[in-house]
This record gives sequence, C-alpha cells and structure tokens, in this order.
Amino acid sequence: MKAAIFYGAGDIRVEDRPVPEIGSEEVLVRIKAAGICGSDLHRYRSAPKQTEGRMFGHEYSGQVVEIGGKIQDVSVGDRVGIEPLVGCGKCNYCLSGMYHLCSHLWHIPSFMEYQKFPRNKVFKLPDHISYEEASTLDCIAVAVHALNLSSLKGGETALVLGAGTIGLLTMQTAKAFGAGAVYETGTHDFQVRLAKELGADAVVNIKTENLLEKMKELTGKERARYFELEAPRGVDHVFEAVGGPKSPLEDALSVVRRGGTITAIGSPRNPVNLSSFVMREVRLIGSSSYAYSKSEPEFRIALNLLSAGKINAKELVTHTFPLDKIKYAFDVAADKEKWNSVKVIIRP
Repeated sequence: MKAAIFYGAGDIRVEDRPVPEIGSEEVLVRIKAAGICGSDLHRYRSAPKQTEGRMFGHEYSGQVVEIGGKIQDVSVGDRVGIEPLVGCGKCNYCLSGMYHLCSHLWHIPSFMEYQKFPRNKVFKLPDHISYEEASTLDCIAVAVHALNLSSLKGGETALVLGAGTIGLLTMQTAKAFGAGAVYETGTHDFQVRLAKELGADAVVNIKTENLLEKMKELTGKERARYFELEAPRGVDHVFEAVGGPKSPLEDALSVVRRGGTITAIGSPRNPVNLSSFVMREVRLIGSSSYAYSKSEPEFRIALNLLSAGKINAKELVTHTFPLDKIKYAFDVAADKEKWNSVKVIIRP
C-alpha cells in the first residue's frame, strides 16, 4: 500500500509499506478521507528529530475491508468513522475511562491507504454522512469534551477565540448545547464570513476591529473596580481555540465576566498574569482530546450531533487532495490567508 512518511521539516514522501495484518479483535479499514490537523502542521513545519521516518494523521474515516475472527457486530463494507486515541489500557486513567490522560496515549496514524483499528474505535456511519464530514469527528469530539468540562448551562453566553476548524466546531457545539448567544473571533475575512454562515451570533475580525469595544457593545459595560475605566461586562464562557505563542489568553481574561469560565483548548504557550483570575474568581480549565461523558463515548456524541444536523462539517472542508499530492496539501493547509483553507482532506 501507499503511505506518507515524514522525514523532516517540509519533507513528506509517499512510499510503499505492507498492509497491516489484523488480530482477532481488530478491523482493517480502507481509509477514504484523512484530515490535516494543526498538530500535523506543527510537525511539518518543525519536524523534531524523533519524528523522522514516522507516519502522522489522526482524523479519518473509511470502509471496512476485513474483520477479525471474534468480531460479530461489524461487517465488511461498513462505512465507519474512527476514533484515533489509544491508551495503555492498564494505568489508573485508562481503567477509570480517562484514557485521554494516559501518559502513553498515542494516535493511530492515517495518511495511508489501509490501517487497522481495535473494534471499539470504529463507529458505523449513517448513509447521509460523507467520508469527508466523518473525518472531522475527532475535531467535533474535542469540542464536545470542552463543552462538557465547561459546564455551560442553557441560555449562557460564550465567546470562541479562533475560527479555525476547532474554533468553528466549538462555536456550533456550544449552540447545540443550548448557549443563548455565541460570538467568535477570526483573523481572516473568509473565517469571519464562514463563522457567520455557520451560526455565530456575532463575529469580530481582530485585524480590523477592537475586541474590547465590540464586547462592550455585545455584553454591556461596567466600571472596573478601583478604576474609572469602562470594561465589557463579559460573557459567561470563553473558549480559547488558537493556542501556541499567539494564544489570546489575555484577551479571554479581559472579556469573560467576573465568576466566568475560560476553557483552553488550543494549548496556549504564552505567559499570563494570574492575579486577574484570583481577583475576579475566573475559572480556567484545560481541555485535551476527549474520552467519555459519564458512560457515553464523546466520539459517539460527536457523531450524533453531526448526524442530527446540529453540526455543519461540510462547509469546513475547503480542499481535498489525493495521497500523492500530500506535500502540496500541507502547504495549502499551512497558508490559510493565501488559500482560504480551513480543513484540508487527503483521500488516500
């Protein structure tokens, strides 16, 4: 089979690899769609030494072509969405259902024609869900997990910082969870347009608009304590979906209400003054991947939202490429402003 192998920054090569052999409780899937994630882009740009010769990708869907001998509830020909997360299965986190926190957590790679998966990681797709839409289920599940952790209540207001794939899906998921109004920020004009089309109640272009002034309009004003300064009254929840050194975590602090909640999805790496968290009793929650909500897989919750039409993933897929064009696909995904790219899909 053909598989994409990473050899260094900007160096991806499509090579021949053997088709995986399955065990009795595994299924072999012909990968039909595989999305390029921000974490894949990070490796593509920097490619640390330990990633050389490895395969990446963890957002995928496909069709079952072989099943293990002990499997009775999956058939050859089934169309499936696939959860990529695999823990060690032995630590306290895995045994308690919090496998996403396992120190040995890894993602089954996907930029290849065939891949094998444990039975419990494949979810049958309804006929009306395309492979491209289903490849975003990992991202939708990330949003579901963030909303579950935030404890957002019906009617509460929210602001999503960032209008990439995760930000746009978090905005839609917040609305599906019953938020009264959900606002969003975008960096590019095409992101602002798309966020509005997908249902954001207001969108702030942070390149051309002042976030604080806009939030004053949307949430009202109040006097900052001890100062003759007007500040936004703020939203109940802020979801940070940018991450890295450009994370707008300070912006999140300035627009969340006193006693509100900030949920960080994007792994921010910039310093932030913690005194504001204390004086204003703001909750800061880190949200990583997904696992279970009570006893239900959050991946299945994501599939239910997509199937019910509460999440529009189709409009997020802006580009598709065959496997032999994967390097070009990564270049398109990396330059959002030039290509107006949101979710770039590989079709192995």
